[in-house]
Amino acid sequence: MNTPDPRGLAGSAPIRTTSPEGPWTRVDTAMGDRGFALVYGLMEDWGDHGLPEDRLVRVLGPEAGRYLGIRRAETRRRFAASRLLLKHAAGAVLDADPTDLELTRSPNGRLYLRGCDQLEVSLSHTGTFLAVGLSHVGPIGVDAEPSSRPVESTGLAEVSFTAYERAALGWLPERDRTAAVIRLWTLKEAYSKALGLGLRLPFSSFGVTIPAVSGATSRLLRADGAPADGVDWHLESHTMDAGYTVSAAVAPAVFDATQRPTARVALDASLAAAVLEAQGAHTPRPSEERDQESLRRPLDRHSMGSRHSERVSPPRDTRRNP
Repeated sequence: MNTPDPRGLAGSAPIRTTSPEGPWTRVDTAMGDRGFALVYGLMEDWGDHGLPEDRLVRVLGPEAGRYLGIRRAETRRRFAASRLLLKHAAGAVLDADPTDLELTRSPNGRLYLRGCDQLEVSLSHTGTFLAVGLSHVGPIGVDAEPSSRPVESTGLAEVSFTAYERAALGWLPERDRTAAVIRLWTLKEAYSKALGLGLRLPFSSFGVTIPAVSGATSRLLRADGAPADGVDWHLESHTMDAGYTVSAAVAPAVFDATQRPTARVALDASLAAAVLEAQGAHTPRPSEERDQESLRRPLDRHSMGSRHSERVSPPRDTRRNP
């Protein structure tokens, strides 16, 4: 993964896509250059998808039941829009038809693409903002919050930040404090989502440096403020013109970063075997056996419950719907 120096600027901001047609070229470039991409859309882009209800249900697949169970029309609309954005972004990366991708959940609620274990995904949506993270180097987490959300009187810092982070916030001019709190919270949540722990990880048990400006990277800290040695996490935060802050955490590489995932290489080996069997007897050559074994190994992580929930919410009175 070609990421910038962790003390410097993160690079390009998240990429806005306005329709299923993209543009996706910048997403593909980011995946090639960095091993991950951050994509966002607005409800004005993705909310009016124009799909008939029965067609949308088929596209949503296993998540259709959850969609149909949402009572508020606007919440249902945002739910559908966020899944369409994720599926089209993943389809662009995998060179696959988005309707053929099955977005589902592990036992602990984490979204993943069935049979596409080497493409990690993360999703966050709030208000009119939809954010998606894609990674082919390792787990990724993304989180988004309104940049101007009042936080001073919520007690968020006392509950979720370390003593070192609270002191660092106190050194900032008051006009910069809200933005810094939002960056800190979204970075912590993105990190916990990438780990697969969500709010089960006490946010005061670890720290991050406060990005000085939008587009800056951050470093992981121990609870006492000392650098967390032996880790190579990539953390970055961006304040978007749309009025939202989006942060991402990308784990140290666990996949072969030189091999880009495609629908062909990501195909579940058991499904491939069933298709071949249905077509007639087939004895795989040794090279095919090795290929199928390499495909089979990573797929167990989802069934073991190592995934985490799509998003968690900070302790506050106004909670968003997932």
